[in-house]
Amino acid sequence: MSIVTVDFDGTLYQHNSVMALLKAGRKVFTLKQWVLIVVNFLNGSVNKASENKTDFRVVLLKSFFYQMKGKPMDEIHTFFECISNTGRQNINYDLVSRITKHSENGDRVIILSGALQPFLEEIIRQLDMRADAIGTSLLYDERGICTGEIGRINHGVNKINSLKLWIKENDASGEAIWAYADSESDIPLLEFADKAVVVQPSNAMKKIAESKGWEIFYN
Repeated sequence: MSIVTVDFDGTLYQHNSVMALLKAGRKVFTLKQWVLIVVNFLNGSVNKASENKTDFRVVLLKSFFYQMKGKPMDEIHTFFECISNTGRQNINYDLVSRITKHSENGDRVIILSGALQPFLEEIIRQLDMRADAIGTSLLYDERGICTGEIGRINHGVNKINSLKLWIKENDASGEAIWAYADSESDIPLLEFADKAVVVQPSNAMKKIAESKGWEIFYN
């Protein structure tokens, strides 16, 4: 039995989940809210740049979800359900078939991504996958009301730390680890895994995979 980690954006989901959020937001936010999102994003980008730690995805997500501050959990769930319904056309179904075989063989599957946790959970539910999700948290207060804040982005080395915690909590030490991913940001995870599979790589990532002897998966 193995632990099988699967990246989301660019791997299982052949699109950008942040762009999917923005597209869905057009039906949710007013013009005034979009102006606030843009202003907050620009201000946050300037502040981050001055600290030499610019991560524009973090700034954009925080600006976006601040406009959802005060919304109950069920309303947030409906929002992600809508995104997932429209986003299923972007799923890599050939990879889903391969991951399903892992599950049938008794392997434990984890969708390990920087995408938001509610989005990952809804996609897993709609695809009827046997998998856990480890993503970026959207934060709620003790009443289940959205605070407008997100947790640390589950990206790069943070994925390895999240995976190690999952292994400890699920008493899974000693099991072989597979990693399916597509981009340079996932090289630490691919190197950490016992079996690395690079999915639909760019030319640059393909060269890296070939130099390291990693499997390359195409649709």
